[in-house]
Order: sequence, then C-alpha cells, then structure tokens
Amino acid sequence: MVDVIVIGAGHNGLIASIVLAKAGLDVLVIDHVTWPGGMAGYHVISGIEVPIGAYVLGLIPNDLMSELGIGIEQYKPEPIAVYVKGSELVRWWRSLEDRIREFNRWGLGDNLRAMWNKIMDFHRALRKYLYRLNPPSKEELLNDPVLSEFIRSKGWEFLSQYLPREFWDMFIFEPYLDQPAFMIGYYNPDTDWWFPAKNGEVGIQVFAHELYNAVLRAGAKVVLGLGVKKVIVDSGRVRGVLTDDGRRIEARAVLSTASPINTLINLVGKEYFDKSIVDRLMNVQLGGASRLVIVNNGPIKLRNELNNYRDSILQLPFGETVVHDNYLIVTGLPTRDELSEYVDIDWSVVKAFELITPSDYESMFRLAGGNLNHLPMTEEYMFSNRPIPGWGYSTPIKGLYLGGAGTWPGGQVTGVPGYNAARKILSDWSSLR
Repeated sequence: MVDVIVIGAGHNGLIASIVLAKAGLDVLVIDHVTWPGGMAGYHVISGIEVPIGAYVLGLIPNDLMSELGIGIEQYKPEPIAVYVKGSELVRWWRSLEDRIREFNRWGLGDNLRAMWNKIMDFHRALRKYLYRLNPPSKEELLNDPVLSEFIRSKGWEFLSQYLPREFWDMFIFEPYLDQPAFMIGYYNPDTDWWFPAKNGEVGIQVFAHELYNAVLRAGAKVVLGLGVKKVIVDSGRVRGVLTDDGRRIEARAVLSTASPINTLINLVGKEYFDKSIVDRLMNVQLGGASRLVIVNNGPIKLRNELNNYRDSILQLPFGETVVHDNYLIVTGLPTRDELSEYVDIDWSVVKAFELITPSDYESMFRLAGGNLNHLPMTEEYMFSNRPIPGWGYSTPIKGLYLGGAGTWPGGQVTGVPGYNAARKILSDWSSLR
C-alpha cells in the first residue's frame, strides 16, 4: 500500500506529488501517456520535441516555482507578441512604456495604461484567494473592492471602456467576451507570457523536464505508460486503483488531476453520486481547440515584416501561432491558402504535418470533449462552483480528491489546483491514515 496515488503526470499531478512527497508521504504518480507534463509536456515529431498542448507559461506563480525547486529562466522575446490587425501590426513590447508608445500610434496610449493598471490590480487582489483550500464563492469575491468590478462587468463592457473593438482579440478569445471580465484579468498575467528556458534551450519541454526531475528529487515514484482503469471505492471511502493491466494498487488517498467528468463518471462511477451531480457533469457543454504542427527541414520563414518577429507569439487571424527553429504550431484550423498568406512554406521540404482535433485530445488524454480546461471557464463553473458547488478539492468519497484544471482557480498552466489539492490532503491526513 502507498499513501497517495496521483492520477495524471501533468503539471498539476507532478506539483501535487512534490508537495506530498516533501511532507514525507509515499507517493505514486500514474499516467497512461508516456511523457511527463501531460498537456504541459511534449512529444517527438520527426526527431523534434514539440509541445503537445501549452507552449508558453505566465500564470504559474513565481513563488510557487521557487518553493517547488523548479529552476528555469523566463525567456521573453522582444516584442513578446505581435497582433495582426488588418494590414497593421500591433506589437506587445516587454516594457509598459514601449507598449504605451505603440498604442499611441492610434491615440490609445493613456487608455492602455489605465486598462493595464486595472489588470495589475486584479492580480494583486486575486493572490489573496489563490491558495485557499476552500475556494472563494462569487459572493465573497463580489465583496472585494477590486475583483467585484471584474465579476460584475462583462468582458466586452470592460474592454469597451478602453479600446475599440479591433483590439479586443489581443486580450481575450471572442467566446469569453460575454463572460465576466474576470476572464480578461485571468488570461492576461501580470508577468506576461514567457517561454521556459535553461542552458540555452527554450521550450515547454524545459519546464516538463525540470518539473519531472523535481518530483524524483522529492522522492515520489512515477509510472508512465500505465493508465488507471478504475478508482476502487468500498464502504464510502477510496481503497486504491485498478490499472489498465489489471493490477490493484491500494492507497490511503487518491488524487485525480484528470478531468472531473472522466474521474467521477468513468473512473469512479455514476452510482456513487447524486443524480444532480451526474447531470451537471454529463450535460456540460464542452468545446475544444484544434492544433496544427508543421516540422520543416530548415527554419520556418514568415512573410514580409512578420519574419522580424518569428520568436514572438503571433496572433494571426486564424489563430495564435508560435515558431521555433524548424517547427510551427497554430492553435486553430487555417486553410492552406490562409496559412500561406503569413508563412512562406515550401511544402517539398516539410518533414512532418500533424493535426490534433478535440476528439484526438479526448482519446489521447482521456479528456472529456477534448477541453484543455477540463470544464468551461464560464461563470457557472468558476469560483467555488468548480467543479461542484461546495466541493473544493474534496469529494463525498473519503480519501478521493480532485486537483486538475477542473478545480479552482481553473485552466491553463497555473499549478495552483495541484498544489492546493495536495495541501488539502495533508490537512486531512490524520483522518486518512
């Protein structure tokens, strides 16, 4: 028997295992994929390590990485991002003053400064609630003098105070415009977006390697390429897991960083939960993004002025795009003609072409709907409602915990769900032994 089984070797699972192992617990991490980091990891295409999901960081707190012993650098290209606005380029420079000068081309410098100051205030206020073991309710956050504005206002209402419509896509995806402006604050980190780097190597694989090594240093065990078929429950408490190959591994607690839908419906079973909970999970509207990857024989070239910014995050009309040496990633589904308008591709020297759809992500990661955030980042599934109102990181089954993107504060690479869920287990440990 082990103390804790962590389902999922994504960033939340690995972070949770570090916290638990450092506290002296016997921790086993299991994941059916064969690489560490999950969707913050990588896979190899034509000999190249290519991000499988996330490719930049920005939302994971610096103090959390320091506590975990993850020693990586933050590489920020100059400019960090370039947004294609019609026939013009809008550059998001590292310096706030340079950004203001950029936006003054359209007479919007003061507006940008005012908006960005609001977003910085948002992050300072949010930090008071990030590490809560009992996630804050909407009502509690409405009493916060800063966050209340971001909850009461819709995304479009917030942005329209500062910028014309043609700039909004720089700061938020269109589906979130009718959600609370909380999403604008959440998705625009105060540290800006950055690429993990170490010893001259740049890319999400740096983060995955460092995180995995930190897990091993902490003393946790990791088994990759072995999935969990069932969470074993008996007499109202968790007893362990049954793996895909039929092995029964007993544990005092199980922490799943998989989607709450997959965990509760597939791994545990509907019969253990009230109908209202099952209905909430089964009826959720899930959507996912597609991913296009092209690996070239030589460096990827961009057309015209864009080629000066090939290290930057490119916000193109068909989707966010990153170029690194000889590979290109597009979050979206451009046609060949749309892609060729911005990328100078010689198809005769393309080594590999990969398209990952939401259904591919679903089968690859056993992820409901292929939704990388596990649950919608919408008001119904935010704050203390994520994933189930009042649950936080616990479940009605003693010893079963949730700690993935489907828990507070939500999706993207924050590491906070895994960290908080591990701390919740430690706070309950005397009753689990």
